[in-house]
Amino acid sequence: MAFPVIPLPSVWDVPVMAGVPALLGQSIGNRVSASVSNLLGQEVANWQITSAAAQWGVFLNGTQILTSAHVLGVEHEVVYQVPSGPTENGGFVSYNKVKMPYVSRILLVCDGSESGTTISAGLTQVLGAITGSGPAFVRKGFFDTLEQVVADTNLYEIHMPERSYMSANIVGYRFRRTEREGITMPVAEIMLQEIRSGATQGYKNTSAQSVSAAVPVQSGQVQLQSLPSGAPDLAGIMDRISGL
Repeated sequence: MAFPVIPLPSVWDVPVMAGVPALLGQSIGNRVSASVSNLLGQEVANWQITSAAAQWGVFLNGTQILTSAHVLGVEHEVVYQVPSGPTENGGFVSYNKVKMPYVSRILLVCDGSESGTTISAGLTQVLGAITGSGPAFVRKGFFDTLEQVVADTNLYEIHMPERSYMSANIVGYRFRRTEREGITMPVAEIMLQEIRSGATQGYKNTSAQSVSAAVPVQSGQVQLQSLPSGAPDLAGIMDRISGL
């Protein structure tokens, strides 16, 4: 039994919209509209990616650092510790609750462009052809910047579109490059830790709580007194010791 033959339409009913390429069965006007719509959709997508990239990452006083890299991922950890102490009969008691400094990890990829936009990427390629550097120069600047920021004591901000975390210092970074990945687009992970600099040292009460706890004070001179009768002759003893 032969399978049935299903006739195909002479003109495909394909919508003209962003991301849908023009087909042969469409009219010239539809094909032009589809091409324009496709280009416009790509530009809108690029603009959205660029706008989103500007809201992610590590900033210093509102200025984004490591602009030659894009954020691939953010890990943030907040921990509270509750101390516990042993009691009688094998029990324990928990007290207080202290918020520990938060720790964040930012995963960045350096794609060889200074800001990641299409125009700047093209300009980087043109300058690279003239100077002989190009993306390699941008990657070198990326690693140089990593060395600088990990050694300083600046307080950075971690920004996301929904929330920001302040007063963090970059305490380390790591990267891995192999023959199969990371050669032209290195991926680096930077570690940040919250810094709390508002603590001050002070004393509430320095006065003694009882007479016996008071600090001894020298308030007079010691009066010489003669030795009682029958006491050993200390002067003779010291003379004999010194004559040995």
